[in-house]
Amino acid sequence: MKNNLLITGVLSLAFLTGCAGNLHPHAVQAANGSSVQVATIFAPTELNNNRYADTALREVTPAHAGTGMGIAIASAILGGGISTNSFDKHNYKGTTIDSLPEPTSHYFGPKAENKIRDWLAKNGNGYTWTQPLFIAASEWSLVYTNLSANDSNYDLTYRVKFYKRPEGGNMFSNYVISECEPTHVTAPLNDWQANNYAKVTQETEKMMDFCLLELESQLPRLLAK
Repeated sequence: MKNNLLITGVLSLAFLTGCAGNLHPHAVQAANGSSVQVATIFAPTELNNNRYADTALREVTPAHAGTGMGIAIASAILGGGISTNSFDKHNYKGTTIDSLPEPTSHYFGPKAENKIRDWLAKNGNGYTWTQPLFIAASEWSLVYTNLSANDSNYDLTYRVKFYKRPEGGNMFSNYVISECEPTHVTAPLNDWQANNYAKVTQETEKMMDFCLLELESQLPRLLAK
């Protein structure tokens, strides 16, 4: 899990409102009147190592590396040039599994809001936060483990970010950011693909449950007054 320092920059409105589920911030309120605006979105490139967030499961095979198929680095696409990070296998475009949309909004988001509501009930003291809290889906991928292996295992990766501007800040203020990336899970590709990727769904839900605990631990920092 990573806790990043304040990040500089004004994010484009298109990326802030381009969303994994809840397009616009909406109030999460506790019984004591405390509330904060929360939105579940796809991570903007500025906060996602200059790459686009995965909107569905992305599968990267050794063939994608061999053909140089679609390096998915936003900085290169947007004219920023290709960096050494571009050749990380986790950044290859691969193949999008459209039948498996990214699950943060429909699984993680509602549970996260319950965690936030419980925290507000215990710690909010009736305060209404002025800056929204963003839950940002970052990466969801199946990537080959070993390029040289004949029958490579594949690593399942899930990453989500949490960020918010400090209270009293404005659109030019830096974000407070936290990131959760549980240890990847490795298995043969056939196991992942069986029964419409059932194992992917099961293991990803375990990862998201882990990240719920990480979010809970970071709320005092993210919601500092």
